[in-house]
Amino acid sequence: MMKTTVWLATLLLVGFAIPSTLNAQALDLMEAVRKGLLTVAAEGTGGHTGECLSLSLQNKSKKKLEVRSPAGQRFVAGDSSLQDLMVAKEEVFFVESGASKVGKLFGLCLEASDGSPGGGSLFKLGKMAEGKLLKMAQYLNENKLHGHSSAQYALWAVTDAERLEGIGDPTLTKFVADLLGKPMPQYHVEYKAPPQDRLLPGQPANWREAFAMNGLFYYDLASDQTVDFGLYDESGKLVHQLFKNRLQKRGSHKFRFEFEIRGLEKGKYFARLTSRGATIKELAVEF
Repeated sequence: MMKTTVWLATLLLVGFAIPSTLNAQALDLMEAVRKGLLTVAAEGTGGHTGECLSLSLQNKSKKKLEVRSPAGQRFVAGDSSLQDLMVAKEEVFFVESGASKVGKLFGLCLEASDGSPGGGSLFKLGKMAEGKLLKMAQYLNENKLHGHSSAQYALWAVTDAERLEGIGDPTLTKFVADLLGKPMPQYHVEYKAPPQDRLLPGQPANWREAFAMNGLFYYDLASDQTVDFGLYDESGKLVHQLFKNRLQKRGSHKFRFEFEIRGLEKGKYFARLTSRGATIKELAVEF
């Protein structure tokens, strides 16, 4: 009975170990190509986000391959005027010996000022991302944010020094702020969706037209008083008023503000709280 129990326990352990052994045999794309086991052809499906990369995998080996495309894998555009792309969601492909496999990858643009790839734009397998860029890719993958509307803005904050105020999602913004060693922004700038003609292949992806701004404003009053709150340009001109002559009690206060900034010139402004013309507190903003 003792031998039977030991044998069953051993068998169970071996059985549970099988998946780990199989997973350990998965090869990254770069490794499989380097070993001559696989050839990879990549082309764009149109655009720079979502499932924007199509892979054609050819198994050159005599056995079935389990191939992994990790988050952070870069693909270099054949046309230098187009954007390079980075994988934002890990994918695993199984390719039979001597067979071909076609699969798609979720990607994001690495060069905001370059042209957006079109369907059929050619790419070659590039190096893995490193440092902060790799951490960004892994965070998006692990938190299933590869398709989130804020993901591309977050990546551009790393690759193109875009302002954190454009990201939007608070949790993702906090991650990027910590990653870059920058303070958490106190406001968010909302941008219009690009017009259709700016989504065409070859058009730069970093089209920006701000239409609204919102955030939280904190302040303290030493005594009861009436206050005004508005948005001012650098010359001190009031361009938007949120409220005027509001009676506030002494103590600590906070409120959420939102300004429509459609049509205002790009540049620096101030969200300013005043009382009888004197500034109590102001928040410098930029869009």
